[in-house]
Amino acid sequence: MTKALVLGGSGLVGSAVINEMNKYNYFEVYSTYFKNPILLDTVRNFKLDIEDLVNINTILNDIKPNIVVSSLRGDFNKQLIAHEKIAKFLKATGGSLYFFSTTNVFDNDYSRPHYEEDLPNAQSEYGQYKLECEKKILDILGDNACILRIPQVWSKNSPRMKELLHSLNYNKKIIVYPKLFLNTNTDVMIARQLCYIINNDLKGIFHLASEEEVNYKNFYLELISRLGFKNVTVEDDFEVEGYFTLLSKRNNNFPEQLRFTYKSVIDYLTL
Repeated sequence: MTKALVLGGSGLVGSAVINEMNKYNYFEVYSTYFKNPILLDTVRNFKLDIEDLVNINTILNDIKPNIVVSSLRGDFNKQLIAHEKIAKFLKATGGSLYFFSTTNVFDNDYSRPHYEEDLPNAQSEYGQYKLECEKKILDILGDNACILRIPQVWSKNSPRMKELLHSLNYNKKIIVYPKLFLNTNTDVMIARQLCYIINNDLKGIFHLASEEEVNYKNFYLELISRLGFKNVTVEDDFEVEGYFTLLSKRNNNFPEQLRFTYKSVIDYLTL
């Protein structure tokens, strides 16, 4: 039995990961939460306050996980310290860390899409924090660290989807970016891809995103149309432009059912 600790288990990605792992009979799944506990046995559900750095050591020593999946949120500096503690714990026990990172590690260069082998270049505080975590984790754990960079994430009940539906239902203006290209993923697909990576002992950096980029405006207009809305108020913002896109040269590591296009994301959200 593999003990898996999901940090941030009540969040969008974390909860999807737990649901997917629970489909396998060889994962013994534990989770942390901050405000909203998830639906696990209470003995496997731990409150984690990122401000209390002693707390993470207690949780790790109580569970002694074989693998840790991190989709934590909170203060960047405290998270960085927490991930260093987690990596050092796993280094001593021979465990592995699966760290969810972001497109933002490339947000100082919108001139082109970025692949796993590209050197990250972050401008935003968020991107710089995620990049620093990547470096620290890889430095400590080497091949026992897996970096999972994800793009814009959607689910049927995600804050992004709820905000869009609220705007559509109340005829509020939708701002789109005709000069921006991006790609996407869903919470469910990310969880499936992660479990495949773990089950097949895959290593290194992965860009978990649709196989092609799509124009921001076109994506939203197609999604809105498929949701059944017409006569929507759309405003173009031409100030934001370029590629906020993760592409992958590792797609052949996945079977066909775990490879997808942006249209697959729209299908999932609207069917």
